[in-house]
Amino acid sequence: MRILAGVLVAAAVGTAAPAWAQVKAVSPHRPRVEVAFVLDTTGSMGGLIEGAKRRIWSIARLIGEGRPRPELRIALVGYRDQGDAYVTRVHDFSSDMDAVYANLSAFEAGGGGDWPEHVSRAMSDAVHRVSWSRGEALRIIFLVGDAPPQVGYQDGFDYRRHAREARQRGIVVETIQCGPAQDTAGFWREIAQLGMGHYAQIDGQGGMPVRITPVDAELARLNAELAGTVVAGGTVAEQVVVARRLESRKAMAPAAAAEAAGYYGLADTLADKDLVDMSEPEQKRELDAMRKAASPPATLAGKSDAEALAYLKAQKETRARLQARVATLQQQRDAYLQKQGAPADGFDAQVVQALKAQAQKHGIQY
Repeated sequence: MRILAGVLVAAAVGTAAPAWAQVKAVSPHRPRVEVAFVLDTTGSMGGLIEGAKRRIWSIARLIGEGRPRPELRIALVGYRDQGDAYVTRVHDFSSDMDAVYANLSAFEAGGGGDWPEHVSRAMSDAVHRVSWSRGEALRIIFLVGDAPPQVGYQDGFDYRRHAREARQRGIVVETIQCGPAQDTAGFWREIAQLGMGHYAQIDGQGGMPVRITPVDAELARLNAELAGTVVAGGTVAEQVVVARRLESRKAMAPAAAAEAAGYYGLADTLADKDLVDMSEPEQKRELDAMRKAASPPATLAGKSDAEALAYLKAQKETRARLQARVATLQQQRDAYLQKQGAPADGFDAQVVQALKAQAQKHGIQY
């Protein structure tokens, strides 16, 4: 039940050529799940956006429970309308949940005011400006918003055409409407039908209240302790990137940290080029390369090979102990939330439900 979490720095993508056409096929050894969240980020969407920041970890964890265990990549497209601070902001696919969380956290609800939003531009970007891989994969766009699309612009964007383009490329379009607006519902149902997906409606705040359980404080602490077991390899610059991500992980708000612990407690890797995850021969080669480049991490500086390998072994044992404790607490947390009657119709529940339904078509069982 582990999820790949290698580090890929997500960045806004350009417009020169369709990214989907430039990406090589990914390794076929694990099934791929690629999800692009297309989120209305106008002022009325604040509740959903804040909830999504907390729940992205549990969404990723639950997706990773599939058999065979899938490789998950997530892209983000935030959209508003002409005249707002931006029309769209695009973050390409990443399997690094730290990067996904950082990009999602940067989204703030604002703007809007004239009701319809530029849904067509957002759909175009989701289809054309993120790097969908080739080959067999479960590919899904989740269009999430409360307002209908602008239909009077003469700018070449057309949500109907983009939904059909998604379908032609094997991308399912699922729509989740926030709030009860009837004018939005008609468009969202149409887009889901064109994209061979499903329509769902949730409350205006996303149906994701803050969830507090008796084990959250310990899970948040364990989240930080797990980050402390990482020993980053690579160049000095690569080590700096990892260090920054780990510090951000340790500084998470308690609600998000408790959710993140469940994810990292079951993750294949906790950071890019983590020496703790490497085999002993790989560790020796990496240590030799770092010494030649004068870039050993501070925790290994001045240590002999034997001392360094012993330290890495101790870190691995500590991590295994922490992850075992997280697994126990996560079971308790899930049982507590189920007993409390966790909402079954919130954004996170709808996402996981839709993914599981589509996954069966690709041989992934839950």
